[in-house]
Amino acid sequence: MKSLLRALLACLLLAGGSVRGEEAVASAEAVVARHAGYAFERPDLLLRQRIFGLAHGVHLLLSGCLDKDANTEGVQQAYDAWHAAQHAALEGVRVMLAEHHFGARATEAHWQDIARALGLKETIYPSLGTVSLQEACATLPQALTQPRYDFARQLEMNDESAKQ
Repeated sequence: MKSLLRALLACLLLAGGSVRGEEAVASAEAVVARHAGYAFERPDLLLRQRIFGLAHGVHLLLSGCLDKDANTEGVQQAYDAWHAAQHAALEGVRVMLAEHHFGARATEAHWQDIARALGLKETIYPSLGTVSLQEACATLPQALTQPRYDFARQLEMNDESAKQ
């Protein structure tokens, strides 16, 4: 079961939220970004890049928790509920960032391609610092209920303020 969840997570990360096995293998033919790094001159895009970075960290932590069997059931349940609520927002963020970073090749860009364009880590361990993986896994369910991880609401509030 654990290996099935880990494989599904890998597919979701690489396929940008949809499970398409042939695309998950495409990492060997990574798409080259036309824009790397953060778009500080575009607040709307910068917000989406920040959201993507936070979501990427959540995915990495979940993967680490599943790998080390740390609070697996509680973490998986919390993640599933959070992801269901945030899926549409995350897919919109992924599409917009793919268009920005990869232009005409946006449809070829996967989650990991965007993460590389932003210079994000490929593992959670450097970000943990002095916190153990077990501690981080234990706090993930509670953390996902915080406003910081309510990306749909953040985007909604941003869109509302942009209209004013």
